[in-house]
Amino acid sequence: MNEILLESYDFDVTDQKAAFQIIAGIVASKMDVSKVTVLRSLSTREKTANTALVKGIAIPHIILELDFTPWLLIIKSQTLVTDWDCLDESKVNTLICLVVPKIIKKSNKSFKKIIQIIDKLANDNVIAEINKAESATEIVQILKR
Repeated sequence: MNEILLESYDFDVTDQKAAFQIIAGIVASKMDVSKVTVLRSLSTREKTANTALVKGIAIPHIILELDFTPWLLIIKSQTLVTDWDCLDESKVNTLICLVVPKIIKKSNKSFKKIIQIIDKLANDNVIAEINKAESATEIVQILKR
């Protein structure tokens, strides 16, 4: 993984547990780690603070004890995750999942690109575009601009 990797998937999920199971399956397979390890990381981070932002967007985190290039997993659900509330009381349907190693240098180029992508989520126009997107692939294109 020499350049920033944005993986995209479309799933219909209605609860956070199902969303985490899907994320864990994808990440475990891609990173060759156990699904339990990924689920534990997701749950630990979520218990620390809700990763749901606004307008249906959540940024769950997976922090692994491996050395790898950080990447983002984008999941778009056509249904709302009914038990996952954003700060504006909307329900999550877009997941921008951050997958990072536990130890990362701030000078890491991929990590810097990810920070730039995450910073775009502070822009109301970008959020509006993401909300109009019909697929995770469209969201990736929005975030790559």
